[in-house]
Amino acid sequence: MGADAGAPFAFRDGHIVVTVDLRIYRLAAVQKAAYRMAAKCTVVIGEIHDHSLDVALAFPPTTGEQAAREAARLFFQELLDQELREKLGEETASLRTLILAHAFSRARVPRRG
Repeated sequence: MGADAGAPFAFRDGHIVVTVDLRIYRLAAVQKAAYRMAAKCTVVIGEIHDHSLDVALAFPPTTGEQAAREAARLFFQELLDQELREKLGEETASLRTLILAHAFSRARVPRRG
């Protein structure tokens, strides 16, 4: 039995590679989650193949295996958070537009002259 048997994320050569299903998560959510992880690791977003996206989490040399696996777990938490934000934004876009239109329709425009 190898060192990674039963482990959710394989840590090799300072990297953890995960696959993201783009039928579940939007690319925008992946990018935003990657940005949020910048303090812990460098996130390298690969090419899209069918509905899959390989994402490599590259860690500084001083990062231990447990810390790297924890960061990978946090990446997926952040990814879910960003996906839900994207979905909520999409679902409420028309309502936000309506509220803004109403607010500006009542705003007084200063006269020139």
